[in-house]
Amino acid sequence: MQEFKTSLLREKFIIEDKTVGDKASSVTALSNRMVVSLENKNGALQETFVIRTHNMHSCTRMATKILQTFTKTGPLMNRSVPIKWEELWEDILSDFERSFNPDKWLAIYNAGKPVFKAGDNIHPFLDLIERCDYTNKGEYEDAIPLAESAFVKTGKTVKIAYDGNVALVVNFDHEEARCGVILRGPDRTTTFNFNAHPGKTLKTPDFVQCLGAAAAFLEGMQLAFMIGMDEVKIRYGLIERNSREEKKTQEGRKRLGRLSAIIGNLEITHTVRYRPERPEFKRVISDAEKLAQKILTPAADSGYVE
Repeated sequence: MQEFKTSLLREKFIIEDKTVGDKASSVTALSNRMVVSLENKNGALQETFVIRTHNMHSCTRMATKILQTFTKTGPLMNRSVPIKWEELWEDILSDFERSFNPDKWLAIYNAGKPVFKAGDNIHPFLDLIERCDYTNKGEYEDAIPLAESAFVKTGKTVKIAYDGNVALVVNFDHEEARCGVILRGPDRTTTFNFNAHPGKTLKTPDFVQCLGAAAAFLEGMQLAFMIGMDEVKIRYGLIERNSREEKKTQEGRKRLGRLSAIIGNLEITHTVRYRPERPEFKRVISDAEKLAQKILTPAADSGYVE
């Protein structure tokens, strides 16, 4: 592939049934969404997938896996031996996620239809919105009124409210890989960019490695925040010693080390420049601890002393 462009959207749909007339009966569908358009060496579009997941990093990592598979063996659909989507899904799951993320799920769409799903928490509305998007030939903003019309045909009048924000912007070409990350937290929004140029052993940027590093940043930033908050909860007696929650915090630190290694490998094979600066997971942990100390109160029986 000569170029690869995409973005990651964090989305929330609120579906309110007007026939009931009660806002309390509204339904919320949450998702992260990424469109993966795959082109051959001549720039001709071969196939397009839409990935939806519970986690931002899982969405980006599955896009990485699809991109890697396409680069090595060509288009994924209509093969004589079908792609084993379950294996791709298993490949992107870390031991940490298997153990501590029971809510993980994935849905992959092609031509408006689901080709693979994993997990139990996929909202059925997402199938409808993808079908409407495909009918509208990718005009995503127009998919919502079309979805509302689809409900009318079933005898329901609904109002769909949509909120979406960009978490990752990717723009790769044969000279440079550019990624912009926007993470909205409870007390601040973290924004940074990184540009990767091929090192001495590469002729062009390694798209798969660059996208994998972006996924590592997305996961690492959120994981570091969780660790910082939980460390204070442990000290305050809000998380019990030797509990599953404490084990999650301990294993989270190990996972953070592996994510740092993924990013470090990118910096070995490429010349990477950050703007404004490279985010440091240790600093994210420290900032989260400071926030936790402001908003949390030690348990009465914790014995915690300032």
